[in-house]
Order: sequence, then structure tokens, then C-alpha cells
Amino acid sequence: MKKLLLLSAILLGFLIQAFAQTETNVEELMRLSKLFKEQWEANRQEVINYSQQNNVPIRTEDSIVTREMQYIDQFGKPEYYQTENKNAAATISTNKVHTGGGAGLTLDGSGMTVHEWDAAAPLTTHQEFGSRITIGDGTSTTHYHSTHVAGTLIASGVDPYAKGMAPLGNLRAFDWNSDNAEMASEAAAGALVSNHSYGYTRGWAYNSTDGNWYWYGSVSVSTTEDYLFGFYDQSASDWDDIAYNAPYYLICKSAGNDRGDYHSGGHYYWNGSSWVYSTAARDADGGSTGYDCVGSQATAKNILTVGAVDDIPGGYIQPSDVVMSSFSGWGPADDGRIKPDIVANGVSLWSTMDGSNTDYASLSGTSMASPNAAGSLILLQEHWEDLNGAGSKMRSATLKALIIHTADEAGSSTGPDYKFGWGLINIEKAAKKITEDLTNDVISEHVLNNGGSYTTTITATSGYPIKVTICWTDPKGTPPAASLDPADVMLVNDLNLKLEDQSATVYYPWKLDKNNPSAAATNSGQNTVDNVEMVYIANPTPGEIYTITVDHNGTLSGGSQAFSMIISGYPVAPSANFYADKRTCGLNETVSFTDVSTENPTSWTWSMSPSDYVFVGGTSASSQNPQVQFTKSGSYDVTLYVSNSAGNDTEVKTSYIVASDAPAGYCYGYSTNPYGYIDNFSFAGIENYHTGYTNVASPDPNDEYYQDFTNIMINVNLLQTYTLYVLNGSSDVNNDLGVWIDFNRDGDFADAGENVVCDVDSYGQGTFSVAIPADASIGATRMRLRTKYWNSDCGSPCGSTANGEVEDYTINILVGTLTWTGAVSSDWNNAGNWDGGIVPNANYDVVIPDASTVPNSPVIYSAVIATCANLTLETNANLSCDGELNLMGTP
Repeated sequence: MKKLLLLSAILLGFLIQAFAQTETNVEELMRLSKLFKEQWEANRQEVINYSQQNNVPIRTEDSIVTREMQYIDQFGKPEYYQTENKNAAATISTNKVHTGGGAGLTLDGSGMTVHEWDAAAPLTTHQEFGSRITIGDGTSTTHYHSTHVAGTLIASGVDPYAKGMAPLGNLRAFDWNSDNAEMASEAAAGALVSNHSYGYTRGWAYNSTDGNWYWYGSVSVSTTEDYLFGFYDQSASDWDDIAYNAPYYLICKSAGNDRGDYHSGGHYYWNGSSWVYSTAARDADGGSTGYDCVGSQATAKNILTVGAVDDIPGGYIQPSDVVMSSFSGWGPADDGRIKPDIVANGVSLWSTMDGSNTDYASLSGTSMASPNAAGSLILLQEHWEDLNGAGSKMRSATLKALIIHTADEAGSSTGPDYKFGWGLINIEKAAKKITEDLTNDVISEHVLNNGGSYTTTITATSGYPIKVTICWTDPKGTPPAASLDPADVMLVNDLNLKLEDQSATVYYPWKLDKNNPSAAATNSGQNTVDNVEMVYIANPTPGEIYTITVDHNGTLSGGSQAFSMIISGYPVAPSANFYADKRTCGLNETVSFTDVSTENPTSWTWSMSPSDYVFVGGTSASSQNPQVQFTKSGSYDVTLYVSNSAGNDTEVKTSYIVASDAPAGYCYGYSTNPYGYIDNFSFAGIENYHTGYTNVASPDPNDEYYQDFTNIMINVNLLQTYTLYVLNGSSDVNNDLGVWIDFNRDGDFADAGENVVCDVDSYGQGTFSVAIPADASIGATRMRLRTKYWNSDCGSPCGSTANGEVEDYTINILVGTLTWTGAVSSDWNNAGNWDGGIVPNANYDVVIPDASTVPNSPVIYSAVIATCANLTLETNANLSCDGELNLMGTP
């Protein structure tokens, strides 16, 4: 294996242990598989007996959640697996490493296999999968959740909005029954990455089968809080055991969606022998602060636990871009470990469904975030193999360390926290780190012997922070006795990372305080609970030599511990990125651009397309942070090229700036409930699909569902007719649709003809034709869409409705084209001689065809002053001008 370093005297016992940590222990994994299968079969018989004796189904499902009974716990209570959906790739930069993504890579999952365990089988015949899915356990029943997850992992992009993270990758899929036995067996066979978007039912849960609320806590431990939140139980220990014996296998697990779940009325709880009705007060999941609501396997040490954040369609710029979802589970683990480990997009992901081979839908949940991560991780293994030779793979600890090391900062303070973990996954940065390793040796894998230590050094370079991350696959922990928030440390082998400068100043890793979970991370001493440690020095002294040391506390179980290390601090080529202080601007309004490129660029080159712009404020195309004014209405692509002594990079943001002279001061429109929201919209060839809905106010009672898409400019021409398509997010015949365009650009939608669509009781969706009238004013203006429910009218463009959504777009009305027909006479000023039925003016281009194709050629008679924008004379065209013709268009 690349860079395997044995750091102390090698003894026979150590060799045996090192082998177990650096090579897949097939014999032990197969033993575990057999043991887990026997356990599952025994549990299944107990489940069957319980189901028959209590007349309750083993499996229930509805449009929100699927649950299946897995075992009967020590208190006699049934325990259920449940899907973790609550109801994309730009967010975590996976799109950047796809072919044509801008990072110069062509990663697509070719030749790689990712694994999935879920509620049932994905629909293998869906058009997005080809023949790339193998059902590993013979499950024949399909499930929408399993199919949605599979699409996020490997959908090919037949529908480009549903393109998966590894669009040419393969998938081995299993249902969630007997998952431990199957995971151990697949790991023995070489599995690298698996996704698990499910977990045990914890805390509050609604049962749609009987219409009742249930509280799944154990009252013998706590009457108000489910003690299994944050608790390292046997299921977590089992997954750690599998991972420890399969050092190249990384398990990705959803963090769960329990945060904030609560019911204040009557409910059922388990009293030790049966479900009993109660009105007792119990805490919301996560309590009043939201912390401590990650449960079961998600607390395991050796896996990647993934939380869910909102989409960032334009990509990450700054920590405030990362917005926490309303449901994603927060840590800590009971011993203070950082959970979740990482976050990814889990809100309104468009992906495959199992209704048909062309079925798709949007779902939200940590169930969606986890495959977002897992499908991306397999691309990093692909990149590693591309650069290091066929068959080369990173250990799971290396891959986990790499993801954490390169994550984008999230949250209000530098360092990790219990909400976002180590931050937002950035696959492009992780891939670049793998590439850098060929030059700077920044990714390494080691084995630490009992009593030994490892040291290396790094010399600081001006402008480059030093960051060092280690991660190790720790032996399984021993679950504590059932209790509320036990402090028992589950770490078995406690490695220590520190950096020391030449003045003997010591820099320690980040750590968090479980007793003060909202506090910022500190770095004043050792971290004795996490098996990931990171030391960060923001401003190292240039030229200073820093010594990196890894040693351990206590005695290492088994006599040794493998660990992986990632280092940053060497000069590397920059990564270009920028943002503007506004995306929509008026003509000649100043837009300020800010360079946020990383890795210290020393030169900058800016360009925009089209070329109707000027640099102002003393800035130029070579300024780091230029100021620009745009002189013509339109959408502008912006390109930034940066370089330094180590290389260069380019960032292109398409249609990034919309400049317009559109009126301001339009009335406000919104709904107070998103039922019947707009999901898909297209007009004049411009698409805006799967947008979900946004509450621009705050939670009840001030909900305001409105989306401002005026940064999307749609060009249309006078006298042309265009297709408008709207898809409603809620299938209800009583939904209505209204569309308005401010054709005369007077800042309202009140004029005749401006309500271009009024479609009632027709599901609030459809395909329509919209004509741009001859007298519309040239320039940018506003289009407004409103969907609503009930009352059989399209409503008003202003004010609120009880249901639906309002969306605004910018329409740029351009000159029309009139073609001479000569149908009546030769008189230019006769409207009957033009195909549009009007005489040309400055708002129209004119085309005069071949004289042989029209009955009369045009004449501008004496004393007539004719006007048009631009004039095109086709071959053999005739135009007689005895008067005056003014061309008002572009020369």
C-alpha cells in the first residue's frame, strides 16, 4: 500500500495486528457475517412472534416514511428501521470533477461500484440506470426511497436535473434486513463505499396506520428524553467492528431527521410490556436547543455520518452560504464526539422514483444528503486509482480524513461544531488534494506501534495556513449500560496529534464541549474522545519549521494502530472563485466583484460576455476586486482567471449577472402555505426546474412563500409567440394558475392584456402559448407566476393567498421582425403590406425578400419618413426610397 510506514520495532504480534488494520480481514468478516446472520434470524423470529401476538404489522409505509420491525429490545419494545426522508451536486462541488466541470477532471464512476442498503430494491429498469444495478440479495419488491437514493448515487443524467454523483458507476443494492451480515460479506469481497439512508425510530413518531403519535423512549431510563439519542449502542459497535476489519470500506450513514419532532397531546409509550396511552409531557427531540438527537448507528466512530443542509445552486462562497435544514440531527454523541461528521445537500433533491421507468420526484431528508456524499466519495477512489495505478485504493480512514480536511467551513465559528460537523463536503478540493499528493506527499498512511511516535516537519510559506488532519479506524467500543447521556468514552486507541514550532509553542487539535454544545471549538489541549483530529494554524510564521507529532495515550489495543494523515501548507496552484455584491442590476449601476480564490493567486484577469460593460472606480480587468457597470440589458457570463507561481485556474459563471432597465416597486405577492407550489417552469426556451419553495419570512405565523428569480433573464421578441410550461408540486385539480407580464413596463400588472394566463381548476399547471404584443415596450420587465388552491380563479398578482407560491422572472423584450409581403400595394406605410399587420417603427427589424417572391416591391414615397431598427435586403430584393429611411438599430 502507498506510503505504509512502520514506525517502531517490528514484533510478530505487531505484524499480525498491523495486517488486520491495513488489509481486509476476510476470515474475521466472514465469521462476523455468519454471526450477524444468526442473530438476525433469531431476532426475526421474535419479531414474527411479537407481530402475531399483538396483531401489529411488521412493516408499515406511507408517502412519508417506511418502517420495518427489526428486533425486540431489552425492555420488550419493538425496534423499527425507518427511512430518513422528511417529506445536488453543485452544493458539494461534485459537478466540478465531472467531465467539463471546470476542474480538468473526467470522474464519472466508471469501473467503480458503490453499495446501497435501503427499504427494498431500486427500480433497476429505470431509464437512468441501464444495466448498472445488481440486486445483491434477490429482493424483487421495489421502493420509491431505494430508487431515489440509487438515482442520487448513479443516475446517468437522461434527465439532466437528476444526474447522479457517479453517473457511470455501478451499484450493488440490498434491502435493510440482515444488513450487518451482508455488509460484512460485501466488505470481505472488496466493497469500498456504502450508503445507509435509514435508522432506528427514535423519540417522537407518527403512525399513519392508526393515526396516533408514539413516543419511543424508555421510561425506565427517562420519562422525558429518549436516551438512545447520542447513545453508542450495540448496533454502532457492530458497524465499527465491520469497519475495523475492512480498512478500505467506508460506511456513509444519514444523521436522521428527528430534530424538533414533537407532539404535545395524547400519545402512546411503551411501559415495559405494552403500548399505553398517556398525556405526560415529554421533550421535543433535541430538547429546547436542538442538540443530542443523532441516534444508533449514526454514533459509530468509523463511519461517515452525514447531515443535511439547503442547496447552494451557485456553489459555496462563504460559511453563511451553508444553511442548516429544519430537520437534520445534531450531536453530540454522549461521550462528546463530533457528530454529524459532515453535511451535504439534503433539501429538495430531484431523483428517480419507482412509479415507472421515467418517474422522478423531489425529496428532502438526511436520506438524500448521505447518497449525495457516498456517490461522490466513490469518485475520489476512482481519481486515486487513476493517479496511483490500477487496484490502488485509499483506506477508509484516509478517505474520511480527506473529506473532513477539505470540507468548506460552515457555522458561525471556525472549526467543527455539533450542527455541521467539520463542514460542507467539497469534492473538487478533495480531488485536487489527491492530485497535489503526487508532488508534495500530503496524503500518507501509517501504523503506530505501542509506545511509539511519528514525527515529520513542514516549513511554513507566506500566505498558506497549515492544516494537519489524522483519522484512524478504531477498535469497536463497549456500549455502556442503558442510561441518559453516559460520559463513558468510546475511543479505544487514543492517538494524539500536535504541532510544535521552533520556539516550543505547541498547537493542539480542535475539540468540542458536550456540556456546552453551542460553544465554539477550542484548541488548547488534547482531544481524547474523537478518532479524527485536526490542527489548524491560520497564520504560521513564514520560514518557520513546524514539527508534526503523532503519539498515543495509554496502551494501544492489539499493540498498534493504523492511521492516515492529510497535510496542507505547501504552495499550490490557486482555485478561482468570486462573488458579486448583486446578481441583478440596473443599466450603468456599479457591481462590485470580490475575489475569494484560495491558495494565494498573484494575478487576476476578468472578462464578461457580452462585451457591453466598462470597468469603473479606477479598476481594470487585472484588478483583484473590480467594479463594473453594464451598459445593455442582458445576461452576462463572468470569467475569472487566476495564477501564481505554482499554476493557474479559471472559474466561469454562466448568466451570472442580469443587467436591466426593468421598473422597480412592484407589489408583493406570496402564499402562506406552499401546498400547490411551482416546481417546474420554462418559457421561451429557458428552464427553471425542481425549485421547490422558499419561505422568505419566518416560521408560523409569518410564512411567506415567494421566490425571486429575477436574476433569470428571458429574451423575447415583439410579435412572437412562445411556449410557457408550468408543473405544480401538488397534484390537485383545484389548483389554479395565473401569469402576468408587465408589457408596458409601468411597474404594475394592471393593464389590459397583461394577465397572459388564467387557468383554473386544472391542477395549476399546463402548457400555454403566450404572444408578445406589437405595442409592448422594448426593454426589461417583470413576469409573475402565481399558483393557488381553490376559489376557481387565477387570483390577483398582488397580496397573499392561503396556498400556493409566487415566482418572479425578468423578461427582456427585444425588437421584433417585420417581413415585407407586398400583399396590398407598394406603399411602405400600408400596414397590410407587412406580415405583422403594422407599419415598421424603431422597435422592429425589417426584412425585404427577393422581389420575385412578392407581388409588389416596397416604395418609401416622397415626403414619407420611414423608420426601423435594422434593415436586411435579401438577394434580388428591391427597395425604392423617394422619401427618408432612418435606421435606429445597431450599425
